[in-house]
Amino acid sequence: MKKLEFISGMKKLSNFYLKEFTNEQLSLWYEMFEEITVDTFNQAVKEISKENKYMPNANELYNKCSQLNKSNLLDLINFMYDDGYFHRGVERLSDEQARRNLDKTMMWLDNGIIPSFLKEDMQEYMKKYKQSQIQNQERLKIEC
Repeated sequence: MKKLEFISGMKKLSNFYLKEFTNEQLSLWYEMFEEITVDTFNQAVKEISKENKYMPNANELYNKCSQLNKSNLLDLINFMYDDGYFHRGVERLSDEQARRNLDKTMMWLDNGIIPSFLKEDMQEYMKKYKQSQIQNQERLKIEC
């Protein structure tokens, strides 16, 4: 995440809790959050502001970001499964083998070990996943 994106999210957090941050605090917090995606960070700020009556500390916000990131990755993995990713092989793999591949991927995520081939595939699927979410939101708007 870029520093400007981080500051924008922190400004929202500041407004929610009517608390100002010093430049030094922002610099320290940014070091902790710079590897987090801007979408995850903004989602964490929004959710933690709904849940917490008091201003969160950096650790609480970081834990919320981690929790959301893991949840988002699980949603992506399930999307990949539904799309048939885990059935791919020389021939179409059986449902049992696809389920094993899914379980192996979940284990890798739990251990924080994502092989480079899977990371690349997940990045490609992320584009499809975001597009499908946008289409689903548009469909809901039309139906309402």
